[in-house]
Amino acid sequence: MPEAESAIKGVIETATSNLSSATAVWATLAPQDAVKPFVTYTVLGELPVNVMGGETVPTTCDFAINIYADTFLEVVNIGDDMRAAFLRYSGTINSVVVQDVFYEGRNDFYDEDDRNYHRTMDFKMFYNEV
Repeated sequence: MPEAESAIKGVIETATSNLSSATAVWATLAPQDAVKPFVTYTVLGELPVNVMGGETVPTTCDFAINIYADTFLEVVNIGDDMRAAFLRYSGTINSVVVQDVFYEGRNDFYDEDDRNYHRTMDFKMFYNEV
C-alpha cells in the first residue's frame, strides 16, 4: 500500500530538478558524509479517521522538510523552492492521491560545531491511498 512518504518524496524529486543547488534528498537522515546542500523529509504523524470500523478518506499527514546548507542564502533559496513545490499541491504521485498540502511554518537554526545552516519547514497533507 502506498504511503505518504512516497508522495512527499515524489514531489521533492520533481522539485529538485528545478532547484538551483540541492544535491540530494534523503528520508529522515542523511549519511554523515552527505554533500551540502541537501534535503531530508520526515513524517511527523499520520491520522486516518475511522468510522464504523473502516477508514474514511482523506488521511491527514504532518511532515517536515529539513534543509541543510553551508550558507543561509542557500537555505532560503531551497526553502522557497520547497514551499512553492508543496503549496496547495494536489494530484496523483506514486499511487497516492494528494488532495491538498498546506504550509504551516518554519524554524531556522545554525550549528556552530558543524558550521551549517538548517531550516525545518512544516506541512500538512490530506491524501488518499489508491
